[in-house]
Amino acid sequence: MLHAEEPLELLGHDAVLHDGGRRGQLHVDRWPHRRGHQRRHHPGRRRILQSEPPAAGNSRPLNRTPTSGCSQGPTMNREYDLKKHVELIARKHGGIEGLRALVAAGTLRPPAEPLESVRVPGAESRMGSVRVALETLALNREPDADSRYMLEAIIDADLRPAIDIVDGSFTSGHPLWTQLSDDAAIRSRLEAACRSVGRIDLPANSRLPYGGTGFVVGRGLIMTNRHVAELFATGLGTRITFTPGAAAFNPTHELNRPTGPSFKARRVVMIHPYWDMALLEIEGIDTLPSLPLALADARDLSGRDIALVGYPSFDPRNPADVQSNLFQDNYGVKRLLPGELHSAMNAASFGKIVRAATHDSSTLGGVSGAALIDLQTGQVLGLHFGGVYREQNYAVPSSELGRDARVIDAGVTFDGPARADAAAWPDWWARADAFESADPNGDGQSAPAPTPTDVAALGTRSERRYEIEIPLKITVTIGETHAVGAVVTAVAASDQRLETMRSPWHETDYAGRSGYDPDFLRNESADATVPSVPMPTAADPNVLARTTAGEDVLKYQNFSIRMHAARRIALVTASNVTKESALRKPEPGRDYSRKGLSGLGPNDIEQWFPDPRLEAQFQLPDVFYNKDRQAFDKGHLVRREDVAWGRTYDELRRGNGDTYHLTNCSPQVGDFNRSVNGVNNWGDLENLVLAQAASERLCVFAGPVLDANDQIFQGKGPGGARILVRIPSRFWKVIVTRADQGLGAYGFVLEQDLSDVQFEEFAVAREFIPMMTPIVEIAAATGVTFAPAITDADQYHAVTGLELAIGHGLRRQDASQAVRRGSRAAPTN
Repeated sequence: MLHAEEPLELLGHDAVLHDGGRRGQLHVDRWPHRRGHQRRHHPGRRRILQSEPPAAGNSRPLNRTPTSGCSQGPTMNREYDLKKHVELIARKHGGIEGLRALVAAGTLRPPAEPLESVRVPGAESRMGSVRVALETLALNREPDADSRYMLEAIIDADLRPAIDIVDGSFTSGHPLWTQLSDDAAIRSRLEAACRSVGRIDLPANSRLPYGGTGFVVGRGLIMTNRHVAELFATGLGTRITFTPGAAAFNPTHELNRPTGPSFKARRVVMIHPYWDMALLEIEGIDTLPSLPLALADARDLSGRDIALVGYPSFDPRNPADVQSNLFQDNYGVKRLLPGELHSAMNAASFGKIVRAATHDSSTLGGVSGAALIDLQTGQVLGLHFGGVYREQNYAVPSSELGRDARVIDAGVTFDGPARADAAAWPDWWARADAFESADPNGDGQSAPAPTPTDVAALGTRSERRYEIEIPLKITVTIGETHAVGAVVTAVAASDQRLETMRSPWHETDYAGRSGYDPDFLRNESADATVPSVPMPTAADPNVLARTTAGEDVLKYQNFSIRMHAARRIALVTASNVTKESALRKPEPGRDYSRKGLSGLGPNDIEQWFPDPRLEAQFQLPDVFYNKDRQAFDKGHLVRREDVAWGRTYDELRRGNGDTYHLTNCSPQVGDFNRSVNGVNNWGDLENLVLAQAASERLCVFAGPVLDANDQIFQGKGPGGARILVRIPSRFWKVIVTRADQGLGAYGFVLEQDLSDVQFEEFAVAREFIPMMTPIVEIAAATGVTFAPAITDADQYHAVTGLELAIGHGLRRQDASQAVRRGSRAAPTN
């Protein structure tokens, strides 16, 4: 059984999903979700899809279009190809025809009594349903719901079982896997391996008891996944910050047995910059034997029998009754999970596509970091890290780790002399070596923050890169670092200098502006199958401000804006974002700092400027922000660092300057716009999605939620005139990226918590709360219309979206709440 996997306790609890406290609102069903989205394995990520099964007794042609399935929001799931799955999983037994023969011969056992969702009385009737399902598939038809369920259950139970490990041993009574018990050599290899496999416990985490699985690979050394290690460590390569006492290794946790002692993690030795792998130093495990990593390439061993040893946890994204039958409602205990290898496949991993080994064992959350053990040799062929429901599970090939000198030097045991390859990811290691925020000693102490003198010496950097590991593979680039300390020092030393309002450098000839490119993602790889991503439009075109040329869109370098006429701020912005180094610094030797691009001096204050193509009545003046009693920031709706790129330095500088137009400004609370605390700001969301992407490009749409009930702020206009401005309390952002298959879209609403605000005087709370929201609900709340290519790619109901929310503590919007609050979208006053 190929399960989508994530860990156990974190989701499904209202503390993470934030579904209004109604845990019962989590919808779990026995129908798979959208294909093509990789899962990561952390105990507790919950799927909230509810697909509707076909009516009982009816069969349908295979390969049909997706059925309506989600109880909330758009349909995001697509049923997997059952016939293909059966042929794949049963290929050693003759595929569908072979299974029919095994059923007829009575070799396979009747599926367990199902739960309430399927009512088929008696074991014989259940086997009859299996026969009907196989006959229907042989005719290239889709079985009815009950027959399909029974077939899936027998595949899970007999072809890909989960076997209890008790007292370090096991018994396999499954008719197709009797060799696990009967073959003395295989049993000896597996029992030896079981000793060295343990659970990665999280003693300091009140919600998440464990993060995955690990296994001994050297003296005092265990291997697990990168996305598991990041639950208690940050950093990349060997520059790691680790919290002492946050993780432990326990090789017991067996069914109905007392839990043995845990062994503390001393430090995180390595978080691999390319593969989903991490090494931990564990105290007290020197007596446990190391499992040797095979130098043979698992991707060349399709059909090889393997077994995983891990700790599956309940995953509500998968069928609850299927899991109950397969795991007997016992989770978090050590299991043997047999299966076989398949051919190599591409998988999205930490912002890139990797060539992974694949297998078909029955895995769930908690199996992250399990070893793929070769039944023939007892060696480790790969490191399990992800999967797609009933299609494939992914693993890091051990042979790839044997090419990396740093992995070899760390003390990892291989089955022979490992030969380092100088071409093994040098660029990725260079990035890790340049990582600035982690502690190189890994002793749990972060590097001290720079003093004002330190910052003055550092100057202003155009960008600061962080590698942040979360229960999801994510690379984060967080804005630019301003030399705050240097500025403070300069003012203190020369407080007689006068500050001057000056506009940053910008190109005043607008003839060459092409604006947002809807084919930006497609152009990266010249892949015609990647859909175009059009800029959103206004549901009511009459609310838009028109340029002097009669157009409803303002085109800038790498982005475009549609303005709301009555509110005098943008209704929607669209930008092309990239982190491609060739476009971020196209000409060596040029000054790419904020100062160099803007041309501003140390005492200059940014003065934003109007767009001459739009009448002044449609733009909030710069004086409003400068005479607002310091209530608001000039919030970039399109971030400067996002669109400051180009094929030439001039193009890049033009994009930088265009972001200072008043049309790109919206009043935002300072902490919201400048925050450095996690994702509680306007800018960091792109960074989270970038690392999830299969490329370095994004299409980003953003704007305020213009609600008729927004609070009115009395500000200053030109000549001291009083102007009344409704201040948005919510902002939205939709980020579209290339996924390993097609597009992935992520919707967010960031909202201020105004619950404690006293409104005798207008004030704004300093905390914005990021909320993942279905894109159709954003459209309903904002009066913005998104193209079908965007709404169809919405990841809100997919595992990738759920991972993003979990990994960064993002709340998830109740869909009906979004509609209710958004019924007054795009007001005209």
